[in-house]
Amino acid sequence: MFNSSYQNLSFRQQIISTSQSYPCPRCNTGLLEPHGMTECLNCSSCQRSFVALRGGRLLTPANRLGFKIAPTFWWDGLRWHWAGTTASTRQLFAMAMLFTLPILACQAAFQMNLFQDRPEWLSPALASAVVGLLAIKTIYFLCWDYDFVSKHKDREKRTALSDHPSQN
Repeated sequence: MFNSSYQNLSFRQQIISTSQSYPCPRCNTGLLEPHGMTECLNCSSCQRSFVALRGGRLLTPANRLGFKIAPTFWWDGLRWHWAGTTASTRQLFAMAMLFTLPILACQAAFQMNLFQDRPEWLSPALASAVVGLLAIKTIYFLCWDYDFVSKHKDREKRTALSDHPSQN
């Protein structure tokens, strides 16, 4: 089990040992436990696999996520801290283009007066804001490694437990 003592409080990176158990940094409900004879740590709740890299100082996803971007974490002995993402320069450039190109296309459409029958409340700034928000949501769903499935399972567990009152 992880050390929950507050006496040895330090905010320095500690080496992640593959022979210990840690709380899961993604779902916060499960435990990361060693997986057989490998260097992987598997969560008992969300079933994610992690591996410690850079001399055991960073925890990253063990599975190749393709074009998905996952967060990385570091351990201070008490809790996990966000250390960045697994995004490459190419992925960051593609996300920047996916964000800016629709906004530029919207602005160009307004400049060329393609929306002649538009309502008077629809200004170029409002249209750009809406297109930008839709672009951010699209990028999030396409590129980010989100946890909807594990959070939905946790919510189902909590509601199932709370439906049955404890009897003394």
